[in-house]
Amino acid sequence: MNSFQMMIEALEVRFLHLTQYQLDYHWQAKERKLRHCVLWFVHKGSFQLTIDQTAFRCKEGQIIILPAHSLISFHAISDDLLLTSINFDAEISLVSNRGWVQLLNIPLVYEDNTNSIERIIHEMHTAERNATSFVHLLQQSSLLRIIYELLHHGGVTEQSTNYSQLDKRIHTIIHYLHAHPQQMPEINELAELVQLSDSHLRKLFIKQTGQAPLHFVHSIKIEQAKKLLATSEKPVSQISYELGIENANYFSRMFKIKTGLTPLQYRQQFGLWLND
Repeated sequence: MNSFQMMIEALEVRFLHLTQYQLDYHWQAKERKLRHCVLWFVHKGSFQLTIDQTAFRCKEGQIIILPAHSLISFHAISDDLLLTSINFDAEISLVSNRGWVQLLNIPLVYEDNTNSIERIIHEMHTAERNATSFVHLLQQSSLLRIIYELLHHGGVTEQSTNYSQLDKRIHTIIHYLHAHPQQMPEINELAELVQLSDSHLRKLFIKQTGQAPLHFVHSIKIEQAKKLLATSEKPVSQISYELGIENANYFSRMFKIKTGLTPLQYRQQFGLWLND
């Protein structure tokens, strides 16, 4: 797993709700601040939209991504509008000071040329009409499929994302941690690796990732641990040792702080089970 794949796998998504709106030419709002991420699919009509001072003319067949905390204004152009709105939360925990849309450089307006996303949204509406106690799980999986389509067919690559625009010294450290998972470097070792003082390294990390260097290293270790816990039967103590953390109890505490689960609880939920 390379560092970009690790970034993608650190993307956490949580479906909130789905609503379809039948609107007319009166539909408008000015400078509305969003609390969550919102995805709109335009089934019919057109409207003018501004996202953080960038203007778009939106029309039938388009998907619009409204990032959390963005400021939006909009007004109808056509007499009739039909759109689906999906509210959700999403973040890449490794880089806490940048939204996932910004980090992955996802286009805010996307043309559904293959109708693949429209088909998924149709399935989601069908699931809502035939709601069971488990419909939320189905909607969560459908939302992940939509995000996959946006990433896969939207041309998102490591080179096209803002991830690639992180300071090259951050990339050097990420690649080092990825290439040497068995090591738990001290901050002064990382600073020496990129020829910075400890204090300058701390400032660089906080500016670029929103985390202090030690917290970032811990986040990388947790992502590596998740992979090992889910795909192997190695004891927790061995995984801790292989990740450069000699004290398995410290590793377990760190893992629970980051994930809300102990390593064993995580394995029980997400790990191999056929050999049990």
